Amino acid sequence: MELKDAGFEEEDLKKISPDGYENILNEDLKRKIERTKVRLEEIGGIDPAVVTEYQETEKRHSFLTKELEDLKKASVSLKELAKELDQHIKKDFKEGFAKIKEEFNNYFRIIFGGGNAKLQIIRPVRNIISDGASKLQKVIDEEGTETSEEGEEGIEINVDLPRKRIKGLAMLSGGERALASIALLFAISAVNPPPFLILDETDAALDEANSQRYSAILKELSKKTQLILVTHNRETMKCAGILYGVTIGDDGVSKLLSLKLEEAEVYTNR
Repeated sequence: MELKDAGFEEEDLKKISPDGYENILNEDLKRKIERTKVRLEEIGGIDPAVVTEYQETEKRHSFLTKELEDLKKASVSLKELAKELDQHIKKDFKEGFAKIKEEFNNYFRIIFGGGNAKLQIIRPVRNIISDGASKLQKVIDEEGTETSEEGEEGIEINVDLPRKRIKGLAMLSGGERALASIALLFAISAVNPPPFLILDETDAALDEANSQRYSAILKELSKKTQLILVTHNRETMKCAGILYGVTIGDDGVSKLLSLKLEEAEVYTNR
C-alpha cells in the first residue's frame, strides 16, 4: 500500500528515508501508520471465494463476449443470405408466372374454342385524394416494380369468352368457372409437371362437347404426369389407360373391378 493512500501528506513523505520504513523517526508518522494498520484489521482480509468468483465471472464474460461477436457475424451472414434468397424467389416467381400466364391462355382457348384469358398481379396501394384523405385501391403491376405497396400481392383472372361480352369470372356460369379453373390447373401442371395428379370429378359440370376437349387435354398431360381421375363422365373414361370401379353384389360386399381399355378394345374388335 502506498503512503499517499494511507493518508500521509507531502511534507510527511519528504521525511521518509529511501532505505525504508525503519528509517522513519517521526512519531506522527508512526501514529498514522498504526492507525492505518488498525483500519486494515477492521476491514479484514479478502475472502478467497470472492477471488474465485471474480475469476469465473471474468472467464464467463470473455466467453459470452466472443459468442456475441460470433452471433453478430452470423446475423450479418444470414441477412445477406435472406436477401439473396428473396431475390432468387422473386426472379423465379416472375419467370414462372410469365410461363403459367402463357399456358393458361393457351389451355383456355383450347377448352373454350377461342377467347382470351389473362393473369395479372395486383397490389393494394394507398391513393391520396384531393381532400388529404386516403383510400386503398388495386394497382395492376405485371412487372413487379411497384414500390408504394401495402399488404400482400394477389392474382386477378380476366377472361374474354368467344362470342360473349364477358370479361370477368363473376359473370361466368358454374360450368364456365369450372372450365376456367381446369385451364389454370393444367397450365400450372404444364409449367412444372408433378409426379402424379389427382382430379376428383373436375369434369362434373362439363357437357359432352367440353368433355371431349377435356379428355384431349388429359391425354396430352398424361405424357408428362401420371393422372388419377375420379369421374362419372364417359368421355373422360375413354381417355384412361386403366379403369377401376367399385360395385356391390347381392351379398352387400363391395368389390373392386379393373379393366385395361387396350385389352377391352381387342375383345370388342373380334
